[in-house]
Amino acid sequence: MQAAAAASVAPLVGGGGFSSHRRTATKNGASTKQRIAARRSGASSAVVQVSAAGGSSESSQVTRKGGNTTRESRKDGRPVYSPASYQDICFHAYEAVLSGINDGLTLMEVEFPAVPGEDASYKASSDIYIDLNIQYALTVFNKIYKETGKRCEVLVPDGPEYRRAKKVFASSLQLSEGCTLNVLDEKKTDAFSTLMGNLMGGKGLRSGGGGGDSDTDEFTGFNADLYCVVNLSTIELPGVERFVKEKALGKPVIMLNNELDTLRADLGLFSFPDKELHWRFLASIKPVYYLRTRAYSRTINVSPFVINYSGAIFREYPAPWQVMIKQNTGELVCIAEDDDRFTLGEAKEEMLIALGLNDADGSTMKFLRTGYKTNTWWEEEDEKEQSAEWRT
Repeated sequence: MQAAAAASVAPLVGGGGFSSHRRTATKNGASTKQRIAARRSGASSAVVQVSAAGGSSESSQVTRKGGNTTRESRKDGRPVYSPASYQDICFHAYEAVLSGINDGLTLMEVEFPAVPGEDASYKASSDIYIDLNIQYALTVFNKIYKETGKRCEVLVPDGPEYRRAKKVFASSLQLSEGCTLNVLDEKKTDAFSTLMGNLMGGKGLRSGGGGGDSDTDEFTGFNADLYCVVNLSTIELPGVERFVKEKALGKPVIMLNNELDTLRADLGLFSFPDKELHWRFLASIKPVYYLRTRAYSRTINVSPFVINYSGAIFREYPAPWQVMIKQNTGELVCIAEDDDRFTLGEAKEEMLIALGLNDADGSTMKFLRTGYKTNTWWEEEDEKEQSAEWRT
């Protein structure tokens, strides 16, 4: 028997594309799906075409929405999102961060796929991931400096990463306006290298290449108008909390591409910080630019038997949260929006509704597909949560 063919989804030409709707949340966190007749662009019904892999399918001709925007134009969200490059993404992140700073936000999150490709996480290519995040930080906050005059320190977790980054980005840091590199744990130099350097006449063992000199590269404190934290692991989150409370002095702190949702999953496990860290600190970080892509598959009982679909949870401050579905053209089209953050389970359900593939509520098949528990522990509402900023 031949293997089941994979399939892709795309709206029919002239069918109006996917329709978006507002989600009305009840007090207990459940969502009531309310379909509306047209999305903001004037489209009508949600019509879906399924085609076998390798075949061709036409897609709706929608206006490309990936260019520069104003704050006013972002308030209602994007019907279509299709950034042409990472330069576009960095510019949109810059606009969102600038809006947050102007609104007095002091704890912000920026999250988008750091590495091009299907697996854009740290585990796929750690060195590339680490280096790109520093480059993104320099790009975004150079723009912030040019616009506002506010100087930024890009904070890496520890001394070894600081010394490596200073060497790799020596030229970029020299050309950078308003951005410098600093270390979160306040230990720039390596104690052993410093000792040996003193013994050998001050030259050290890390000669050449910007590794840092103990006389000129000692930690001198935090002295910036805002801070960008990159490349964290779970065990370094308590250090960020201490920095925000004791060192930042109320200045804006932006978490850039730290995959906080992935780090939250480790909280409470052996040798990791406890779950209270999320309820006490992480819950107070407001996402201002958030693009989390997800890919799924769905089995059906007719040819082609397997349907592949993908989309994203998207937020561009001050716009509401949006669920986007990816078309064959690569464009992300809004299918649902809400003032509160969508959980991953809710976003997947919205995509299935838009594709007409969802199971009926209360059905056995729906229970077998989703199980009893559809949310992670940090997505569930809890009385211990001291802030709702991360949801809004």
